[in-house]
Formats: sequence, C-alpha cells, structure tokens
Amino acid sequence: MLLKKTFRFEASHILPLHPGKCSRLHGHSWVLHVYVRGKRDPKTGMVMDYADISEKMKPVVEDLDHRHLGAWEVEKNGMIHHIGGRRLWSVPWLPDDWNPTSENLLYEIGRQLYKVDFYWSELALEETCTSWAALTSSEFMEEYSKEYGVSEAAKLVQK
Repeated sequence: MLLKKTFRFEASHILPLHPGKCSRLHGHSWVLHVYVRGKRDPKTGMVMDYADISEKMKPVVEDLDHRHLGAWEVEKNGMIHHIGGRRLWSVPWLPDDWNPTSENLLYEIGRQLYKVDFYWSELALEETCTSWAALTSSEFMEEYSKEYGVSEAAKLVQK
C-alpha cells in the first residue's frame, strides 16, 4: 500500500550553471510529496500514522522554509558568485558548494530523512505547478552507494 503526505515551503535559489533566466535570484512555493510504501498493520489498519510522517518531516521542512538554497548570491552589478560559509539564511545540512536544482535538493532531503531513520519510498518535489522531479528510494540508495560505498549505504538503513 502507498501513503502520500504533502508539505509546502517557500525558498529562493540561484542556478549558477543554468544558461537562462533561472541563473538569476528567484523563489518558489515548493510542494514536497512524501510517499511511504508498506503493509497495512492488521491491528491498527495503518501502514504508518500520518502524524508520524509529519513528525519526521517537520525539522526538514522548517529548515527549508523561507531560506535561500545555496551559498550563491547576486552582486549589485548582476554577477553571481559563491560566498562560501554558512549564513543566517542558509539551510544547515545543505552542502556549501552545490548547484541547488530540484534534483539535487531531493537527494539532500532524502539523505536527511535516512539520517533520522525515516524510510520513505519516493519523494517528489514541485518547483512550479508544471515542473517537478521525483526520486525513489532505490535510486537514492544506488547514488548514495556510488558516492559513499556499498558498506556505508548498508549502514544507513541498518541503524
């Protein structure tokens, strides 16, 4: 059975490697869909309590809401540069030097959720009402294994 819970947050970003208008500072009303797949418990009738999903997601969504995703900023002359280091408006767990695309953001959200022992089956992120990206847990684990090694990926799910 598949459950879905939806969360919303506001955040800005700059895509410094993008050749078009998204290389300029802009923001979105992001919509994050979290999917959990499992068997229905015969006693409770639930796969997982929606309140438990909300509890696991709350710190992640609070960290993202009304923040700037990345350490890129625009100078008065319109030039984009990487400022490095954490800022008050930064998300504490996002990499300092990264390209804040929807795809990369999904991966980092997935990493945060595994760190708190929340095993999701799919994450989907709407950047606009017509553009979204999705990441399955198997795609995440494959990429994580390549980045950190199979033994580290196994530790991530054995906590």
